Parts: sequence; structure tokens; C-alpha cells
Amino acid sequence: MKKQLSFTSNNGFILPYVLFVIAIALITITASINMYQNEIQITNNQTDQMRIETLLQMARTTFKEDILLGKEMNSNPVYYKFPYGNVQLDYIVLDDEKEYHLFFNITTDSEATFTITNKLLLE
Repeated sequence: MKKQLSFTSNNGFILPYVLFVIAIALITITASINMYQNEIQITNNQTDQMRIETLLQMARTTFKEDILLGKEMNSNPVYYKFPYGNVQLDYIVLDDEKEYHLFFNITTDSEATFTITNKLLLE
């Protein structure tokens, strides 16, 4: 009579190998779910970054147009409300109202905040 191996039976592979395959499948599925969640977070961060950049450009352009149209700036800081969020803009006049140093404090609707400085030259 032939000696039977410890990992096989008359019906084929037994429990340890089935458990090993199931464990590998579960690890793969769990890793895929975690990678998907990370991709969602990265996408949300990139969306916030694009909104912040959009708000920066919108506030800078609006401020420049206000200055060029001769709109009187009575308050410093200047507040702008846009569809994606709010911008607080502090400014300093550097050179005969031709050069401005701008300090932006940007807050998006998703409560992401960003602060940046910028120089504006009027021609």
C-alpha cells in the first residue's frame, strides 16, 4: 500500500492550502480597498488645491481691476466672496500706487485654508 502524503487526501488538497489561498485573497482585497481610499483622499486634496489656485487668481484679478478702474479701497484687508470660498486680501502700496505687495488668506468651502504672498505690478 502506498504511503499517503500529509497534505493530501483521496479528495485532493485539504484545509491548510485552502486557508492559505483564502488568506492571500483577503489580503489582496484589503490592500486594494486601502489603495482606493487613498486615491479618493488624493483626489480630494487635488480638488482643494485647484480651488485654492482658482480663488487666488480670481481675487488677484478682481483686486487689479478694482485698482485700475479707480475704485476706492477704504478698507485693508479687502474681503472677496467667490463661489468656491472666501479670500481675505491684505495689501501694502510699495511704489506710487504702481506696485503692491499682496497677502492672501484663502478659505475654501471645504474649510481648506491657504496663505500666500504675491507682488502686483501695474503698468
